[in-house]
Amino acid sequence: MTARDLFQRLEDQYAMRLPFVAYKKPREKNVNVIFQDDAQLHEATTFEESGFIFAPFEKGKKRIIILGKPLEADFDFTANFIEKTTDFKPDLAVLEEERQKHMRLVKKAIDEIKSSDLQKVVLSRKQIADNAKDPLLLFKALVNSYPDAFTYIFFHPKIGVWLGATPETLLSVNGLRFKTMALAGTQAISENQEVSWGNKETEEQQLVADDIVKNLEALPIKKLTVAERETIRAGNVLHLRTLISGVMQAANQQVEQIITTLHPTPAVCGLPRDTAASFIQQYEGYDREFYTGFLGELNLEKENYRSHNRRNTENLAYKSIKKSTDLYVNLRCMQYVEKQVFIYVGGGITRDSVPEKEWDETVAKAQTMLRVLSRS
Repeated sequence: MTARDLFQRLEDQYAMRLPFVAYKKPREKNVNVIFQDDAQLHEATTFEESGFIFAPFEKGKKRIIILGKPLEADFDFTANFIEKTTDFKPDLAVLEEERQKHMRLVKKAIDEIKSSDLQKVVLSRKQIADNAKDPLLLFKALVNSYPDAFTYIFFHPKIGVWLGATPETLLSVNGLRFKTMALAGTQAISENQEVSWGNKETEEQQLVADDIVKNLEALPIKKLTVAERETIRAGNVLHLRTLISGVMQAANQQVEQIITTLHPTPAVCGLPRDTAASFIQQYEGYDREFYTGFLGELNLEKENYRSHNRRNTENLAYKSIKKSTDLYVNLRCMQYVEKQVFIYVGGGITRDSVPEKEWDETVAKAQTMLRVLSRS
């Protein structure tokens, strides 16, 4: 399918109010699309389904899935996409009342951390921005702007339109091998300045990494490997990341087990997880819905080729089919509504957090989505 045909079909599907998902994986050119031919709301209940899963933050709520195998289109967005406002400097206008409210919430969290067993809690907010753009144009802008992120647009008439560009992998599975990551700590990018991390950021990221490793070590997993911490770029901010990998004993049984162990990660909820989730539910003041949930390919069959050399014979290519799962944490996302979008942003709070800096961090993260609204 050509890119032109694919996007024409996306437009037709959206006009008919039929579900679809379109997405591009980090550093890949192919855009993948799954179309659904009716408006039924399918739920993923066993993690044995095959398709694209869209799961909310809160456990116990419905995990939506669009069933099927994706179609692909190779599309060079950089060559075919015109940015109309190359000198745009995004500025998210917010009410002072909103700023003060968020800082009071951060202060409350800091006090709770100092007086209880709560070590970290991730607090977020929802920012409303005007928008007159078609959501498919916003998706093109996301893909063009953030080639190193997982970018997507998800539509279901019973759910609405969600778009995002997330830097965080929840779980990647190929056969029995799996990968995940601990992503935390944030700072704005300063050009021509050496990257330096403070104790607050490094300790926050280490808490996330240690918790993930501890929980995975309790599972029947082999060869658990933890890489060195590194700095990565995500849009206009930097994060600290630790890659973690291992080998499962039984893929069909353990995918659900690992997802349940990982989600929600300390990077989007906090530590201890149940205590942090309770604080969020009691004080954050709104429903996150699919923000900080997870999404991506679930149990898709992928062909794997390998060459086998034999003496005095031609190279023989062997093909095997393995189930593959690629799930991402739904960060840097927005919900599209008529003439508006809801932008979701947050940050991890520890005892060393400063309310004013935490507010500034959410503003910096909001620019990732706000920048897209300037492009068509």
